[in-house]
Amino acid sequence: MQQTVAFLSEWGNDTLDFSKRGADVPTTHFIVTALIVNKEDIALVKRVLQAVRDRHFSGAVIDSEITGTNHQKRQEVLEDMDEAPFKVFSVIVDKRQLIGEGLRYKGSFYKFLHSLADRELFRLLPNLELVSSKLGDNTFMTGFVKYIEQNHISNLFSESTFGFVGFENNDLVQAAAYIAGTLARCYDETVITDQRGDFIELLRRKLISIQFFPDSFGNSPATVPASGGDYNEMLATLSINLANDFLHRKSLSPVPQVKDQVSCLGYLLFHFRHINPTRYITSFELIEHIKARTGKKVSLHYFSDKGDSPAS
Repeated sequence: MQQTVAFLSEWGNDTLDFSKRGADVPTTHFIVTALIVNKEDIALVKRVLQAVRDRHFSGAVIDSEITGTNHQKRQEVLEDMDEAPFKVFSVIVDKRQLIGEGLRYKGSFYKFLHSLADRELFRLLPNLELVSSKLGDNTFMTGFVKYIEQNHISNLFSESTFGFVGFENNDLVQAAAYIAGTLARCYDETVITDQRGDFIELLRRKLISIQFFPDSFGNSPATVPASGGDYNEMLATLSINLANDFLHRKSLSPVPQVKDQVSCLGYLLFHFRHINPTRYITSFELIEHIKARTGKKVSLHYFSDKGDSPAS
């Protein structure tokens, strides 16, 4: 089985009082991002990221705040990062939508984030070693480590290797933080930019998935194409509803082929709703997505026979 490591970071603050102004203005979103790398590729990823540090940050820390609103520089950094063999998974939480969920206090807010990030990461990659930045005043990550340790206890009957194995502020953790900061400029109202479409397009090949909570984008694509052409809004809505129904019914299935179906359908739905609803996604791209998630190489025959035939 392919050994995979997730380098974790986050963006956003825990302020839930949205009436604040000035220096303490709350972010509208909280973003957890994982840079997912096969162990055998870590050395190569480090070399690429070192080159990124040298070229764009004078050898210092890869920092989204340094790039700030220099959108051309951010695109250049993302283009150079694209040379490294890693994938990206992210959970993006709209804090404004959680007030009615009984999450007005930081304690319950963090517990919710811990359970959400754990559930989505474990569902995606149950055999995953986690690495975060060194723990200090980072309230989210400190609590997340404790949550994982309490909820993923190794035993003889568990095939999972899910759990934290290290804490270091290396280039890969910095890159995860940089991408989290870039995603903030795509979704968070305090820093959102008109260039967000360009950033998402540059990250597209790297994205395994982005999980939004709550999924408040409705049943329509983020960008509805102009009338005409091959786009049919009624058919699009029906397709999204059917896809969501299948995902809700089958997302916890332990059957490997159903897991692959859920993964592929989630990938298609994410691209349709949040990137480009008219872009054609090939079977080979979906096969690569399965490989990135599971580490296994599947044949076109397997994909045609099992991958695109969702169980009823």
